[in-house]
Amino acid sequence: MLGEKASESSRGAPGGYVPARENSLYPESKWDFRLEQVRSINVSGHKYGLVYPGIGWLVFREEADLAKDLVFYENYLGKTDATFTLNFSTGASMVLAQYYNFVRLGRQGYTYVMKAMQENARVLADNLRSSGRFEVIGSDLEQLPLVAFRLAGEHSYDESDIAWQLSAERGWMVPAYTLPPNAERVKILRALVKETLSREQVDRLTQDIADACRTLDDKGAAHSIERTRIKRGTGY
Repeated sequence: MLGEKASESSRGAPGGYVPARENSLYPESKWDFRLEQVRSINVSGHKYGLVYPGIGWLVFREEADLAKDLVFYENYLGKTDATFTLNFSTGASMVLAQYYNFVRLGRQGYTYVMKAMQENARVLADNLRSSGRFEVIGSDLEQLPLVAFRLAGEHSYDESDIAWQLSAERGWMVPAYTLPPNAERVKILRALVKETLSREQVDRLTQDIADACRTLDDKGAAHSIERTRIKRGTGY
């Protein structure tokens, strides 16, 4: 918790779209400029914004909250303009797509989409919990349309093995990772429930996770040598 005189930024990333566009999910929760300590808000447009990566917003409460060192002055068009941006030359497809969604869906449309995603996330959580294999984390708290879960009980494999098996067998990309310091021994799986994940696909994912676990019951976890390998692609 921050002290009374501290300031903070509400960093929404892709998930910031849920409270920003759909405050009726948790209308009692304050996260924006209604909190005195929040001086800036940043939100990404992809995933829950329903567009491609590459667009986002950073909004400051007051002009004084923007550090002068971050402002770039240019006179390309014959007059001096102040700009604050994270990139320069880039395509505009994500801008057009976001604007189109604003016009086409509006607040009511985004509300409908967010509630549908949240309901599908709840169904997935219920499916995983009822299987008896998994513990669903934070389902009784305010949640984005996602499901965080981990194995319940002792197994010969862990969450990373499930993620690998799901990817190899069915092509699902369900990340598994450890939590931050002081909880680094806890590993979880996280499934983002997006607009394109229908109820039928939720049921299919549930079945594929169960099939992956049955496969791992028979063959066991990945070898320790494979676990220590570091994948190095062209991006490294």
